[in-house]
Amino acid sequence: MRHLLFLMSAITALLVAGCPLSSPSRVSYSGQSDSSLKSNAESDQETGDDNSGSVLNAQGTATEPLNELVSRTLEQNLRQRELSSSTHGAWQVLHGILAYGSDFELQTPTGPQPALAYLLSGQTVGGFEPEPGDELGALKRPGLRMAMQPSTKIGQGHRDQWLAVIAQSGLPLNTEIQGRNQTFMLEDWMRQAEFDIPRNMEREFSWSLIALTAYRKTDHRWLGRDGAQYSTESLLGSELEQSLTDSVCGGTHRLIGMAMALNQRRIEGQPITGVWAEAAAVVQAAIQLAKQNQNPDGSYSVAYLHRPGWTRDMGETLGSTGHVLEFLALAAPTQTLAEPWVQRSVRRLCEVLEQCSDVDLECGVLYHALHGLSEYQKRMSPPS
Repeated sequence: MRHLLFLMSAITALLVAGCPLSSPSRVSYSGQSDSSLKSNAESDQETGDDNSGSVLNAQGTATEPLNELVSRTLEQNLRQRELSSSTHGAWQVLHGILAYGSDFELQTPTGPQPALAYLLSGQTVGGFEPEPGDELGALKRPGLRMAMQPSTKIGQGHRDQWLAVIAQSGLPLNTEIQGRNQTFMLEDWMRQAEFDIPRNMEREFSWSLIALTAYRKTDHRWLGRDGAQYSTESLLGSELEQSLTDSVCGGTHRLIGMAMALNQRRIEGQPITGVWAEAAAVVQAAIQLAKQNQNPDGSYSVAYLHRPGWTRDMGETLGSTGHVLEFLALAAPTQTLAEPWVQRSVRRLCEVLEQCSDVDLECGVLYHALHGLSEYQKRMSPPS
């Protein structure tokens, strides 16, 4: 319970953090500096969905059905925006893979290629350089380790970040990864990541949890290099002790790690007790705060989950709205995602991306927003 009380107070004190956005001094706070903004309740009353998925605006005119708008936005950004192996690093490329998985292509000296396959085949992209780790298991098979290069916007900025992105692409553990002098398997990377948990001095296990819940059961346990026993549950408990206020991107990455672990726990039919129940309460509280602090235009607060916050800066709006929608699309019940307040945010995010269609956007901001739309689409319009 002490973890829950700590996190509940931390959620109410979230600040914008970690995502490089422009013009922070241009923020104005809704309800304080713009009296023309209407409340969320008023907006909910004025917006309705018809049976086709169209939205009726204040004039009663039907706009583009939301599912069609999301599909068009995803397709346009996949087609119109390009990354190149000669000018972009793994940090940019893997954010693209996060949003589009194996569909994301990379421009290479031999023409466009699927970016994920290109990386795993050992072809050169700065910041993605598999290295031999420790000899692990009864067979003493070398693990795979990926170097940390924080703040470079080229290499891995967070522990297990690349592993988490690839885990979300759905590749199996027997997938081969070509290193400089040897061939690894994705399982080698997982085992090394587990063994190296004691090296995570930042105690930032968001990405570790994502990988673990993609490939292991939620009751999984293992020994770290320090000889201590670790588990998915113990990493979740550690995440509950961290400050969301001081976490990157308003704490949304930590919340996503918790939510994905909870999703897997429920799929397994395991009890939601102890730290699992605490995490569930924190995630639910964050969903409510996203709604409470949403701007009347549908965007989410530029202060993420802390307080209502609005800006005219499209890049900053894209960053906060994209990250919060990404969290909601992975964490919220389907019936919540169908509510008008979430639908307004999806429509607003698509509008901002359209308005920025000719702007060279920062890849983290852009592709987290597109990942949010992609996950929303999977939940609301699953493939047949």
